[in-house]
Amino acid sequence: MPSESPPASRKPEDTPFKQQRVPSWQPIFSPMWVISAFFFIGIVFLPIGIGLYAESRKPIDYRVQYDGIDWVGSNQNSDNTKLTQLPGASCYLENKTYGHTFNLSQHGCVVSFTLDQDVKGPILVFYEIGNFSQNYKHYAKSRSSDQLRGKDNPDISDCQATFTDVDEAVKFNSSAAPSSYQLNPCGLMANTLFNDIFWMHSIVSPDGKYYNQTDLYDGVDVLNLMDQSDLSWNSDKNKFKNYANLDSSQMYLWENPKYGWIIPSRVGQQPIINRTAWTKPTTTYGVESDRFKIWMREAGLPYFRKLYGRINMDFPKGTTISFLISSNFPIADIHGRKSIAIATKTWLGGQNPGLAIGYIAIGGICLILSFLFFGKHKLSPRRLGDANYLVWQGKNG
Repeated sequence: MPSESPPASRKPEDTPFKQQRVPSWQPIFSPMWVISAFFFIGIVFLPIGIGLYAESRKPIDYRVQYDGIDWVGSNQNSDNTKLTQLPGASCYLENKTYGHTFNLSQHGCVVSFTLDQDVKGPILVFYEIGNFSQNYKHYAKSRSSDQLRGKDNPDISDCQATFTDVDEAVKFNSSAAPSSYQLNPCGLMANTLFNDIFWMHSIVSPDGKYYNQTDLYDGVDVLNLMDQSDLSWNSDKNKFKNYANLDSSQMYLWENPKYGWIIPSRVGQQPIINRTAWTKPTTTYGVESDRFKIWMREAGLPYFRKLYGRINMDFPKGTTISFLISSNFPIADIHGRKSIAIATKTWLGGQNPGLAIGYIAIGGICLILSFLFFGKHKLSPRRLGDANYLVWQGKNG
């Protein structure tokens, strides 16, 4: 007798679900069903799109390029924006040799924004960089997470060699520390920190009253109207920690350990301590500063904005807000651009009509299709189930 074959070990159970015998329903797309579906989608999406578009127009969004390629100072002026160079100075840096001077008399300018509507705070202040790929693999990975967290004996193997030892980091003043010191923080990203500086310069009210940096505007010094605290994401708070007790024979802390700005010194210059307005002590300094945390969160696109500060105050239509800029970050050599921008946001976010346009486009297309199909159905109807429309093989043979 032939041997019986072994039972199938992976045979599905004989149940309606596993044997695909569950009752199903499939809609029949009749002409009126399709017409009704298109019409319903259209009348729902169009009002939503119009509402989203109206909401997306409420926030303000002004931007002025002050450095980089295709930069022409006079072209930055409009009804709402104005760029003014300081006497004998320019924010335009022709190449990297002009960067990192921290000298307003050489590279300083004033950017003014005139509000065309009443604005409720907070007003967000951004710096915008173009043609700068932070997510480039070798750039983004050139960092030491252990070092940034303040761990002892950190692994710095991922940092580029030229950004590990002080004597090899030609960008910095090697005489500031012995060559045996390690650079902290190391890596390409940390050592190319955006270091342009924005200050509040003046406020001009709609009636023409001028408030300079030391004047009070609504009870606050104009210079201090821009809040620069609590800017980074909460998720980044545990990723950065300064070294509590640093062995001076092992590490060179290039960021100012007592003040709130992280600025490397140029080759041939003394280390920057308290010579460029970095005189206000802060509880968040070094790698724990919001400015550093925001920069270290790499952008996904080559054109990006990063938060610089916020103005927690309302302003009436016609108010002119001016910023004083110290241009230090060289961008021309990589054909990039630098801009300052101010914007507000609503529950929908900033000024971006993309979502609204999508809803309006889909709603409009669906409405047009519903009318076209309805007209075709009325002018040239087709009865469902009509055997005359069936063509069998050999029907006329």
